[in-house]
Order: sequence, then structure tokens, then C-alpha cells
Amino acid sequence: MPRHFEALAAVLMGPQRRALVCALLACLLSLSPVRELLLARMSTHMGLQIPALVALGWLMRSALPLQRLYRWRLGLLLLALGTLTVWMLPRLLDLAVQDRAVDLSKSASLVLLAGLPLGCAWAHLGFVWRAALHLEALATLWRLGWLYLDSPVRLCSNYGWSDQQTLGRGLLMAGVVYATWLAWQALRTRPNTVPTEAGNLT
Repeated sequence: MPRHFEALAAVLMGPQRRALVCALLACLLSLSPVRELLLARMSTHMGLQIPALVALGWLMRSALPLQRLYRWRLGLLLLALGTLTVWMLPRLLDLAVQDRAVDLSKSASLVLLAGLPLGCAWAHLGFVWRAALHLEALATLWRLGWLYLDSPVRLCSNYGWSDQQTLGRGLLMAGVVYATWLAWQALRTRPNTVPTEAGNLT
């Protein structure tokens, strides 16, 4: 799925212009009144703003001279996953709603420390690593969805019970869609054919 977004962005604009547009969109997502609109509900905060900021960081990578960092792809991957994990904590989501500085830090880190390094690392990861990341992302969607849906208490004090339930159902449904897409990708991928010695001799 990421390569489809990159292909669309490449058709619409060049790398430098794409990076500028992504930076402007990231600022827009972090400024009023868009910020207040997205942070008003837990479902749009965690289900829309956070993925959008990560995606914008991913799209910025092709415009930056980061080729030397590719050898550190595993470190970049750990940095991205660690940043994403931090901003999934309910306590920090509450702080981002209450404190403008925390929310700006969240936006900057999701773009620069999650989306950007993840995009740099992804291009140089092998099939096994990519498959493992896909499976972990799918498991995370279902784990969080089940947690928010089944929790007997509100996990974020700034959001109501119904909003938490809505987010839980949305994450579970997103997991179903993601699993369907992964299955479709696996079915449509054809194994590489390797020519045999007999074939080369004829």
C-alpha cells in the first residue's frame, strides 16, 4: 500500500515540492482550528491525525539526502516503532489534548522520528522483515481495538466512553480491511521463476 501512495505523489509533484507540501500539511494538522477538530474525538485523534502525520513523514523521505542512513535501517526501524509506541499511550494522548506544546512535540516526532525513518528503512528491508512488520501492524490494530472496546474504564480522561467504543470498533474494522488487503496482495504475487540448467542449454 505505501508504494501506491508514493506513485500517486510522484505523478502529482516532484520530490522537493512533495516534501514542501507534506510539511505544510503536517503544520495544518497541528494548528487551529484543524487541531481542535481532530482532537475533539478520540477516533479522529488516534485514527486520523496520527496516521496522517506518519504518512506525511514517509512521503518526505524521497526529497531528502538520506542515502547514507540506509545502512542503519534497523536502527531507524526501532526509532520509528518506539516513537509510535510512545504516542499510543493513553496518558500521552491526554497530555496532547491538554497541552499545546505536547501536541506540537507529538506532531513533529511522528513526522520526523516515525514516518521519515520508517520510510527510509522500509525501502531496504527484506521480505521477512516486511512481512513481520505487516503482521505486527495487523496485531496492533486488533490488540488496541479489543482493548478500547473491552476495557471497563475510560483509558483517556479527555474522551467519553462512547468515543472509546467507537475507536475500538474502528480499529477492529481497520484490521479486517488490512488483513483482506494483505491476503489479496499475497494471492496476486507470483513467485519468481528461476531458469533451469536444461532450459539454458536448449
